[in-house]
Amino acid sequence: MKEQHVLVAELVSFLLSRDYGPNERAPSERELAERFQAGRPQVREALSVLEALRLIERRPKSGIYLTPESASIETLRLFAEVGIPLSRDEVGQIIEVHRIQELEAIRLACRRHSAENIAELRACLGDWEEAIASDGPFAELDRVFHCGLVKATQNTVLLRLVNIFYLMTQRRREFFFRGLDRRKQSFTEHQKIFEAVVERDEERAVALLDAHLQGADSYWQDLIGR
Repeated sequence: MKEQHVLVAELVSFLLSRDYGPNERAPSERELAERFQAGRPQVREALSVLEALRLIERRPKSGIYLTPESASIETLRLFAEVGIPLSRDEVGQIIEVHRIQELEAIRLACRRHSAENIAELRACLGDWEEAIASDGPFAELDRVFHCGLVKATQNTVLLRLVNIFYLMTQRRREFFFRGLDRRKQSFTEHQKIFEAVVERDEERAVALLDAHLQGADSYWQDLIGR
C-alpha cells in the first residue's frame, strides 16, 4: 500500500497536469484507484484531503471536479511539500502578497506590541546569535522571528496567513541560510528591525523590513518557481 502523502502528491500532480475545465469531470474514484494501483478506500481518503483544501469538489451522482480558483491558501503549502512547482506569475503574486502583509504588520506591531512580544523576539535573537557559528535551525529561527513580529500585531488571522508563507518555504530557507555571511547579515538586519519596533518607530521599522525583504525577493523568484 502506498503511503498517503505519496498518493496525495500523485493525485494533485495528475489532476493539475490534465488542465480540466470548470465543468469538466475528472476520472472517477474507481478509475483513479486503477491508475495509481491503490485501494478505493485509500483513494477516497486522499480525495478527502484535496476536498478539504477545496482543490476539488465531489458532486453527488456527478463526479469529481477540479476547483483551483477556490482552493484554500493551505494548498500552497501542500504544493511546496510535495514538490509541485508554481508558475512565475504565481511566485510573483505570493511574494507581493507576503510583502503587503508583513509591511502592514510591522506598523501594527509598533503600535500594539506587548512586553511579552518583545521578550519573545529578544529570545529569538539570542538563539540566533548563539547558533551563528554552528549548523543551527536558521530557517525555523527566521520563521519564529518574522512570525513573532506579526504576533505582536495581536491579529491571529494575519499571523496564520503569514505563517503559511514561512512553512511553505521552510526547505528553501534551510538552503538559503547555509552560508555564514548570510546568517550574520540576517541577524544584523533582524536586530535593527527589532530595535525600531521596540522604539515604536513605524517608518524606520517599515524601511528596514522593506530592505530586508527585497534582499530575498530575487532568491524566492528563482527558487520557489523551480
